[in-house]
Amino acid sequence: MKQKLKIIIACGSGVATSTLAAKTVQDVCYENDFNASIETCSIREINNYSESADIILTTSRYDKTLSCPVMSVTAFITGIGVEKTKKELAERLRKILDEK
Repeated sequence: MKQKLKIIIACGSGVATSTLAAKTVQDVCYENDFNASIETCSIREINNYSESADIILTTSRYDKTLSCPVMSVTAFITGIGVEKTKKELAERLRKILDEK
């Protein structure tokens, strides 16, 4: 059985842009045959997820250091640089899986 990635997507409220970004993250996972669970939360809740997540994706700026990798996926909201961000996300997820 393939290892499962736990991906958290955070935005200001935990509802709007994180849900929008989740669709593109699901597409990246599907296209690269990654087994993943994807959850959304607000920026204020990130610390609650950092210990159990494999990666946290944000739709806004986040500069604090966490115990897991953090990556901005603002491109999935703005539409600018989407393909580059999708490629970078796939590479990071593959690296996480290789290190598990």
